Amino acid sequence: MIPQTCCQLVALMFGTVLLLVSSTVADQTFECAIEKREDESVCMFRNVVYTTSMTGITFKAPNAKVQHVAFEDSTLDRIPAELLNAFPNLRSLSVPNANLSSVVIPAKLERLYASDNQISQVIVHQTRDTTTMLELILDSNRLHDISNLTRLAKLEILSLSGNRELPIDDTIELGRFKGMDGLRHLLLSDVGAHHLENEQEVSLPALELLDLSSNNLPPSYLSVKVFAPFKSLQILRLAYNQLRELDVLQLTKNNPQLKQIYLEGNEFPCKLLTLMLKHFKKEGIETPVANPNVRCLLGFDKEQGLCCMADSMTQRYAGTVTPRTPPASLATSESPAENTAVRTGAGSAELGTSTVSTTTMAAPTAGGPPAKTDDGHSMASMAPLGNSWLLAGLAAVVLTLMKLNY
Repeated sequence: MIPQTCCQLVALMFGTVLLLVSSTVADQTFECAIEKREDESVCMFRNVVYTTSMTGITFKAPNAKVQHVAFEDSTLDRIPAELLNAFPNLRSLSVPNANLSSVVIPAKLERLYASDNQISQVIVHQTRDTTTMLELILDSNRLHDISNLTRLAKLEILSLSGNRELPIDDTIELGRFKGMDGLRHLLLSDVGAHHLENEQEVSLPALELLDLSSNNLPPSYLSVKVFAPFKSLQILRLAYNQLRELDVLQLTKNNPQLKQIYLEGNEFPCKLLTLMLKHFKKEGIETPVANPNVRCLLGFDKEQGLCCMADSMTQRYAGTVTPRTPPASLATSESPAENTAVRTGAGSAELGTSTVSTTTMAAPTAGGPPAKTDDGHSMASMAPLGNSWLLAGLAAVVLTLMKLNY
């Protein structure tokens, strides 16, 4: 009897503990504290842990006038419905690095900051006629389908940088943003894009800044006609790609409002880069360099703070690639040798039976430092010497022997 009684007592105590724990979780209340952030009073939640299995959760604020809410050091499966119900006049919400898999844009919300999560779904409770959203920051998530974002017709700033699943077949189609006529800033850096298209020639009439830095845009010809419909474009960021040529004449003709273009971290031949920089200067377009003191690796020189492919490297590629000559208006003051811009392919170029390989610079975030090698130096591009000299020597020996035998 005694062992049975003990077992019953233990079971009763265990059940009581479970009830107490579940009751505590069910009745849990989170209250935010008002903090001053820039010019706004933000109600800050800290150390919140929320899962979809939790019930009876309450979110509270010191007063009913709170419109700006933020979370720090918190983990949320999703945006709690209890939170949205508690703040019906919510205007801005900040939930960075909270392990979110989805996010909700409720009615009346104007700004949402949800970077560094696992978001693959955005639920929009606004229509094109009722939308109030102005700024949407979704950096470093897992977004692929963004079709419902086009409802946000008044959106001015959209950042999707770091969403590596965003391209379709390695391509960013700018037509996916059709209808977002209020968009001023579109940030698409580090999304892993190899190609850029605008097949429908979609116009974003208010677009002033387009960030395409830190992608894998091709070393071959990048058609600037994709930017032509953006007549308000002022800032174009193309830094840290693999570009080796760019039709700057057509670019400045199509986009007369252009004021700044970022080019560092690419693979332009030095002679071509010199001509490009002269043209931009003539047109009054700035070419800012975020890392002017970067150390260029083997095979690269520096032109006005930008690493570029040295003449020796350009000549090394010239035997297997098609030369591209800039228009006369871009190179009228240069010698014939300087008027030839070499277009090179990605990966490797064969010279006889030897191969010259290139290692493309890893792309850092826009405006940040370039990727670094093991010795801590910044990377540009690297091309180890091949064995063409050996082949030439062997050929000379063979010719000499043939003459002697003859």
